[in-house]
Amino acid sequence: MPKRSHSWGIEVGSNAIKAIQLVRQGDGIEVADYDILPFKKILTTPDLDVDEAIRDNLRRFFSRHDTSGARVIVSVPGSAAFAKFAKLPPIDPKKISDIVKFEAVQQIPFPIEQVEWDYQVFMRPDSPDVEVGIFAITKDRVMRLVGNYRAAGQSLDGVTLSALAVYNAMAYDMDLTPESPGMIFMDMGTTSTDVIIVEGGNLWLRTLPIGGNNFTEAIVRAFKLSFAKAEKLKREAATSKYSRQIFQAMRPVFTDLIQEMQRTLGYYQSINRDAKLEQLIGVGSCFRLPGIKKFLHQQLQIDVHRLEEFKRIGVEGSHAADFTSHALNLATVYGLALQGLGLERVHANILPSPIIKQRLWQAKQPWVAGAAAALVVASAATWVRLEVDKSQFKAGIAQSAPLVEQATQEANQYLQQWRKIEGGSDPRSQIEGLRRLLDYRDLWPKLMHDLTLATRALDAQPQLMITDYNAIKEIPRQDRRRMYIDSITAQYQFGAAAPGMPASGFDPSVLCTIDQIWPQQQPNPGAEATDAQTAVPGGDIQPPSFLITIKGSTPYRDGPKLIGQHFINWLQENSSRQGRPYRIIASNQAMRRIEKIASSGRTRRATTSRLARNGRTAVQRGKPRTSQRSGANSRTSIAEILDSLLPDRPLADESRLGDWSFEIQWTVQLLRPEEARQAEGARSAEKTSQHDLAAPGTRSPAVADSRMGGRL
Repeated sequence: MPKRSHSWGIEVGSNAIKAIQLVRQGDGIEVADYDILPFKKILTTPDLDVDEAIRDNLRRFFSRHDTSGARVIVSVPGSAAFAKFAKLPPIDPKKISDIVKFEAVQQIPFPIEQVEWDYQVFMRPDSPDVEVGIFAITKDRVMRLVGNYRAAGQSLDGVTLSALAVYNAMAYDMDLTPESPGMIFMDMGTTSTDVIIVEGGNLWLRTLPIGGNNFTEAIVRAFKLSFAKAEKLKREAATSKYSRQIFQAMRPVFTDLIQEMQRTLGYYQSINRDAKLEQLIGVGSCFRLPGIKKFLHQQLQIDVHRLEEFKRIGVEGSHAADFTSHALNLATVYGLALQGLGLERVHANILPSPIIKQRLWQAKQPWVAGAAAALVVASAATWVRLEVDKSQFKAGIAQSAPLVEQATQEANQYLQQWRKIEGGSDPRSQIEGLRRLLDYRDLWPKLMHDLTLATRALDAQPQLMITDYNAIKEIPRQDRRRMYIDSITAQYQFGAAAPGMPASGFDPSVLCTIDQIWPQQQPNPGAEATDAQTAVPGGDIQPPSFLITIKGSTPYRDGPKLIGQHFINWLQENSSRQGRPYRIIASNQAMRRIEKIASSGRTRRATTSRLARNGRTAVQRGKPRTSQRSGANSRTSIAEILDSLLPDRPLADESRLGDWSFEIQWTVQLLRPEEARQAEGARSAEKTSQHDLAAPGTRSPAVADSRMGGRL
């Protein structure tokens, strides 16, 4: 998996959230963005909900910066994690992981199943010694950290110790090598101080329990001030008129810091007797305290410097000075962003392994999609090859068809001769007759299906496809793209010519077989004509057909255009469809009649429904009315009462004045039974279309009338 081209390093300190975004540019890197977002209250303020304050500030930060597509690496302070270094005997590199796990169980002061841990092996080419650094954090602490970022809507790619991030930043920025002189990096934070010793290519860490808050608390005790005022006084100590009293109050903390540093360096010298440490570089906002460099130099007898700027990264333009002034506080996030780009010297990721696997999978998804696309392309190529082979196979069959036909004819002649010799009857003709009883069994369902599809070609409004009549009424009647079909009739024709076709000379008194109704393929030259190919007396016969006539109306303002360009056009374009035992012949004169309705045309049901309700009331009460009218009128009253049993039509009161009434006629010409049976091979595709037609919640644009079962 390739490395990302940009990453964010984010540190949540006690005073502010610090972050930097680095982007790869060729062989180098550039600063794309950075930010220092202070908290409203310092996180060590008594009675402060620390997690809620962190989440609020993180939400503010991510609303100001786009981290999508970038790796996000964060840190935990050294006081919240554990770092231990151990020397291993010369062993096989393949066994280092097993030895390190054993050392981790021995060195980590918690049960191994309660911590997330990682390690880094330090080896020098000219030395057989192997040193390993073990870094760990309890699972509850790391999940608390991850939970704060999740609450702000951000996923993490890595968590590491802030001390390791400072080392990675300084090692990259100063281009440290195993031959570089021994150095001490001192990162003074709010609650603790990380001491990072780099010497001879090896790394050693220790966290001191002294930080900026210790100086603030000393001022609180000396001057009886609130914590916030003491913090402000500490920051302004260099320019305050009470600077002497302030430094006098902080002297005990300086003394404790020097004692811890002397104890740390003494221990390191005891385990590394040849070590030679030449300078100390301080990072962190506490190194801005006046006099701290001079005090450390006098007490430790070592050159002390404060980080003033970075050598390999920077910002151009108006923000250059601001970025340089904050360099002292950006060393940690500098190293975190380097780890996101894969440029770190020490890699330690104590993020829980399930989260790491999830992030890796998300990063690999584009590659999985690419592999799937390649598989699809390969499958498509295979399919194309299959189609080419199929076409070649069909071409071979077509070439051999005449030979097969000739052989079949010869076989039929021999079979007839054998029957004469055998003197028995052949049952196959009877079997064929029984089988042909099933021909055209699905003619009418498919014809009705095609008629429904033709009405769908009207492109009706979605409101007309449902039974919400209020929604239908919102559409002006002359804008409704629908057809009302009042009747469908079918007239069987045998031997008669279809509309627009030449008349046939068929004589219905002459009996003929099915094979004689449709002409067979032209026999091979020189072959004798069979009985099935004998011409029928009376001339050629047109295939049997049905003359379909539908009558109805449409409210659409341009009814002729709607029916002609959609309904009839669909019949013409779909004259021959796969899976149909017929072909549709619909000429441009299929519209036999279309005219506007001159009268209002309200249905009788709207008028009789009130009378029907009166009649129904009388029947329900058991008091049928006695009519004084004639017997015909009595029968009409009874019909009205029976009519009332049917449901009311919600659109019955609408005037039909201006609607178009029409009569359309076309021919359905039947195919040969053999062709119809071959068309059954497409039945699976047709079933899918029928399933779509029968899907719940859909209706045809030619909506069924509640009183006329013959209407689509």
